[in-house]
Amino acid sequence: MTDKTTALPPLVSVVMPSLNQVQFLEAAVRSVLDQDYPNIELIVADGMSTDGSLDMLVRLQAEFGERLRWSSQRDSGAADALNRAIADAHGDVVGWLNSDDLYAPEAVTRAMAHFENRPNHQMVYGEGQHINVAGDVLGNYPTKPPSTPLDTFADGSFVCQPTVFMRRAALAEIGPLDATIRTGFDFDLFVRFFKRYPRQIGLVRRVQAYSRLHTACMTHVLRRQVALDGMRVVFKEIGTVPDHWVLTHVDEICANYPLGMDQLTLVKQLESFLKEASVYLKPEVLRAMIERLKADRRLRLATPELMATVQPDGWAGSQLAVKYRWEGKPATAVLVRCNAPWPVAGKLRLKVLTPSGKVQRSALDVPDEFVLRFEVPECDQSGCMVWTIQTSQGFVPAKHDKSSDDKRKLAFQVLELSTEA
Repeated sequence: MTDKTTALPPLVSVVMPSLNQVQFLEAAVRSVLDQDYPNIELIVADGMSTDGSLDMLVRLQAEFGERLRWSSQRDSGAADALNRAIADAHGDVVGWLNSDDLYAPEAVTRAMAHFENRPNHQMVYGEGQHINVAGDVLGNYPTKPPSTPLDTFADGSFVCQPTVFMRRAALAEIGPLDATIRTGFDFDLFVRFFKRYPRQIGLVRRVQAYSRLHTACMTHVLRRQVALDGMRVVFKEIGTVPDHWVLTHVDEICANYPLGMDQLTLVKQLESFLKEASVYLKPEVLRAMIERLKADRRLRLATPELMATVQPDGWAGSQLAVKYRWEGKPATAVLVRCNAPWPVAGKLRLKVLTPSGKVQRSALDVPDEFVLRFEVPECDQSGCMVWTIQTSQGFVPAKHDKSSDDKRKLAFQVLELSTEA
């Protein structure tokens, strides 16, 4: 009788950068090495973690043996760690999973089946989903097919990074990840792949991976850098940077102000950001952006300690937050001067949720001006408070003015924010 041995399929090398992600690391490793594909190696490039990650890697290596390789050394960032891991890879195909993300079951099998059926393809990606800390699905990643025009990358990446698998030979030809880009090096790599192999990229129309969103993840912590890096990539590879890259970050700054880590005033934060972003914007786009921001009511209302989450034209919809941050002893009260210039008379009923959990209600005749007064408890320490104003009343401009296409339901305008000593 003749012994017959079954040859293993091509080796897949999955690279995983990690730094102090012990909370998610084991689940990420198992999502790789518990795949049904029989020939996978995982290379973890740790950046000198101090949270117990190394002990966990020792334990996992004892379980998975030579299928798991890892090293821990200082690097200049995740791109540097990834380039090091890719250089150590033995597989013909390389996957890339961050240590807080997860592969879906059978993801590697589906990706390799695609490569087998389409031997000229150099990269394949799939559908992705965002998950939270607990692993609950938050929503789908906005994936688009490989036939999407290259210029669409100007609006941001439509490739979910942890779903990507690349032929190692193609990756070597494309070149390493750009380690000078702090957060958008994956975006940069994918644009380069699409430019180099426009008809050699495939899509698996199944959920291939789960991208985790949490407060410590890079895209959450470094929002300013994410915006600047994205603009840099678009400018370098596409040419024209749409203004939404700036406007989106302006919205993020306004959403965080004045409770964020940046102690600069809102205007100073925006000036600093625009100064850096200006090198990627056409002069006419920058000029139009500055004029638009000059008219933005959020900026005109904000003080060093107060902010209201109005829309750029100063209107509030069904919900508005008023945020107050103080240093030392706070004011006695926060005053919000408002106006409700409805085209028809009516009643505006407001429900205010105070920071202490109390509910305050009021009913106002409109159109009319009114002042909301929020008392601040006495204390001798710095702090912050947020009041939430809710209403179901309002009007839709387009229903009262045939020349308007504004279909928002508007409740009232905020005219001024101030404090009372």
